[in-house]
Order: sequence, then structure tokens, then C-alpha cells
Amino acid sequence: MRDKQRRQKALLKLVRGRSVTSQNEMVELMRKAGFSVTQASISRDVREIGLLKANGRYVPAERLAGSPPTGDAEWHADLVTGVEPVGANLIIIRTRSGAANTVAFELESEPNADIAGTIAGDDTIFLAVRSRSCQGRVMALLLGRHRSG
Repeated sequence: MRDKQRRQKALLKLVRGRSVTSQNEMVELMRKAGFSVTQASISRDVREIGLLKANGRYVPAERLAGSPPTGDAEWHADLVTGVEPVGANLIIIRTRSGAANTVAFELESEPNADIAGTIAGDDTIFLAVRSRSCQGRVMALLLGRHRSG
């Protein structure tokens, strides 16, 4: 296994096993585990393996995106079935069949400087964000609504 893959696998295991609140903490813990890392390499790894900061700690995005909605109040939380970051500037939102345009319209109705735009199909929305940090903020917003309505 290549060093980068081994390092990223170890980083993923690390954040799944304990609460890690900063990239500096990741660097320290990875060095203690025997990896030669810098803050820059950790930052790239965080982006490439899809870690997001939620509730003050880093978690794998798939863990957040896999949570089913628990409420059906405002923002059509009952229509959203999944949220997934892709790359640094895209978020895929899955909806019930025929609901993507409604949800995209709601997203674009609310002013948000982090959102560049949306493209909606039948049950999928491509939401473009302006940067990786914008992606994290929008994911937190979407997942908060997706879970609690």
C-alpha cells in the first residue's frame, strides 16, 4: 500500500475512533502513530478523504450524509434523502422523486454567499460552493436541516 493511502487510512481510523477537534491535533496524533506529516499534508488528506468538521470535531462525511431525516418541518426536510460532498466545490443532494426543483428553489431563495448555484434534476441537486471552507459550512447547514427540519 502506498504511503499516502496508508496515511489516509490511519487518519480515517483516528477520527472514527476519537474526537479530533483540529488539524494541529491530527498532526500530533499522526506523528505519535509514526507518520511523518505536516499540517499541509493533513489538510490535503482531510479534503481528499472527505472529513468535515461538525459539532466541533472532524468526522467522515459519509457518517453525516447517511443520517436519515428525523423531522419534517420547514425547508422540506422530508424531501431530502441524502447529502454528500464531492471534491472541494460540489455537494450532491438527493431528494424524493420529483422534489429536487422544490428543494433547489428553497436553497436559492435564501441569500447565502457560500452557494454559487444549483442544478436540479428529478431527484438530484448539484450544489456548487465557492470554496472548500464554504462546502463545510453549507454541509453543516444542510445536515442540520436534513436532520432536524
